[in-house]
Amino acid sequence: MNPTDCEDDLIKGMLVGILLIIKDVSEPLPSSYCDTIDVLEANVVIRHLCYLPSTVMTLMGLMYVLNLNYPRDLKYTFEVIQHLFLGIGIDSCSARVRSLKNTLFK
Repeated sequence: MNPTDCEDDLIKGMLVGILLIIKDVSEPLPSSYCDTIDVLEANVVIRHLCYLPSTVMTLMGLMYVLNLNYPRDLKYTFEVIQHLFLGIGIDSCSARVRSLKNTLFK
């Protein structure tokens, strides 16, 4: 079975996501993967990015450029990435993210 055969089933209903295609799943936490895929609104947007960090940054950039709202369940995760890690709009972050910032950067 090809790793991308069940891709449509995996991304069905996925608003935002990153898929890592792994060759050998015998390890509990695989150290390597053969493909990364960015998913927006149940569509594969970009694939074959080399590294997971570049995949995450590409997804953040797409969401920023396309002016998409963060999914409700992941709102604070994306806010932390945007405000604390990328430094975009640090003055307009929510109280939770500001509290985390103050705790981390004491």
